[in-house]
Amino acid sequence: MVTIEVPGKEKLNAESPSIAPTLEPSSREQAVISSALWAAAGDALGWMTELARGESGVAHRTGSATVTAPVNWQRMIGGRAGPRVDLPAGTYSDDTQLRLAVCRAIRGDGEFDVEAFAKVEVTVWPSYALGAGLGTKAAASNLSRRGVNWFSNFFESGGQNYISGGGNGAAMRIQPHIWAAGADFIEPMIGNVLRDALVTHGHPHGFCGAVFHALCMAHALEHRSVPGPSDWPLFVERLSVLPELIAADPQLAAFWQSAWENSAGRSLVSAIETMRSEALQDVYAVQRINEADAERSYRMLLERTGCLTQRFRGSGFKTALAAVALAWLYRDRSIEDALILAANELESDTDTIATMAGALMGCVRGSEPQWAVQDRDYIVQEARRLAAIASGRPQDSFAYPDLGHWSPPTRQTASVGLSDSGFALAGLGPLNPSGPDYAAGDALWQWFALPFGQTVLAKRRKVVNDRLDPSQLPGDRQRPVSARKPPTRPAPVTPPASASISAKDSQANLFDQGVSQPARRHEPSEPAARAARSGLDYWTDVVIHNEFDDLTIGRVFNRLLEETGSADIAVAFAAIIAKAKLARGRRRRD
Repeated sequence: MVTIEVPGKEKLNAESPSIAPTLEPSSREQAVISSALWAAAGDALGWMTELARGESGVAHRTGSATVTAPVNWQRMIGGRAGPRVDLPAGTYSDDTQLRLAVCRAIRGDGEFDVEAFAKVEVTVWPSYALGAGLGTKAAASNLSRRGVNWFSNFFESGGQNYISGGGNGAAMRIQPHIWAAGADFIEPMIGNVLRDALVTHGHPHGFCGAVFHALCMAHALEHRSVPGPSDWPLFVERLSVLPELIAADPQLAAFWQSAWENSAGRSLVSAIETMRSEALQDVYAVQRINEADAERSYRMLLERTGCLTQRFRGSGFKTALAAVALAWLYRDRSIEDALILAANELESDTDTIATMAGALMGCVRGSEPQWAVQDRDYIVQEARRLAAIASGRPQDSFAYPDLGHWSPPTRQTASVGLSDSGFALAGLGPLNPSGPDYAAGDALWQWFALPFGQTVLAKRRKVVNDRLDPSQLPGDRQRPVSARKPPTRPAPVTPPASASISAKDSQANLFDQGVSQPARRHEPSEPAARAARSGLDYWTDVVIHNEFDDLTIGRVFNRLLEETGSADIAVAFAAIIAKAKLARGRRRRD
């Protein structure tokens, strides 16, 4: 088990008055709500200026050369051929849209449903995306293909490819994992952040940036203080454990890592080590910033890290570093002033730095923005749900369509179809028209409200005739389940001497007693899935010692599937056995 610590956590005691104590449930809930709302507010403010062509471009959108609060404004969407639409004050972009998608994919027991996130949320999102990055859109398009899973999304399309996906599209959305994680769940939280990021981003700048931001968020929420320059290099050093976390994940270890290394032409360990070295250089470049002149210091750190250049403007790690540095510079100042500064640095990634800084500062302040924030009630609802999960109170879950019958939309307009109640959005539910529509070519962009409280500007055909099959729509929310227990170090599962059985040994002796409790084998008391993951090596040995006998493979596979109810475990087992058998065949030929 890999241990990941948040710097300063060991100092939490009554004799350290400078360190805030762990939050009580009620105050922690308010901190999560504040973080969620300020993240959306920063996104809404920064999106008004994102990629604007100077102050004249901002004025063309908003009526003013600079922004100081969300206002009603206009922007072209859908590319050069898309319409110019009216956007109400507080309208958020893809940063918050994908953050809410992550919220829904966190189940009531705290487990992250990465398959539903990848195959439902991410594939449907382009139909209502606002301000979407090219890399994430390419990732979403590839996930719509049959046979592409969350751990095998090695896309190459339109100049975008997975291995080069180092943008901030992952780091900007991962805050819900921290909001839903209690102090005892730091390691599982980082694992979820990593899986989330790797769905769409395969470059270390992308997934390491997401983990760095997660550690900053965990510190801010745990200690009610923005991590400072002395903490940042410690967080960077934590990146060295990522290969171990990847090795502990069945799909990432069995499928993703080898495919990644083949595509990248280098080892994962060396790539992360290079990233760690580069990240430390960036940290050291901005550590000595002048707190007294926050505005000048912020501009200087953007220049030193390359965040004002086209090459690194959207880097996952550099954006995360800029966000925490901004939050630290303004730790004793107004959150509004920090976000306004970020939004008006027009050569930077205005909305993403502002949304990530807002998420950090919100954890510390516990206040709520007075600015207009789209879907405020829904954002608060999800924040409360995740805070309750972190405190050990089970919550309900979003009932995604059965992935066995799910058909991801292959075009943006294909996501909106008809149901018994009218328009519906595949995967997410009925759509209630809530505003004007905007035509461009043979498509319309129309404002809709989803039943759970989110507002979307969805792209659809001008005439919608296709009905969505009921299997493409969600069910009723699933009732609360048992709360998860704090993680424990798995009991070692090692094959006993009697496990070294040969092909001529009686297989009936092994399987008649049940795979979960073979003769003379110790079974750990952890939940079945965790025990199965720990015992994969053991059952692999059983199959190998039985010379890859068909009956042995089939029975072990079926038992793992029945005992754990996890396709992940079964798939990982099949991959390990396939690799072992191929390797043995090569050795025999040599």
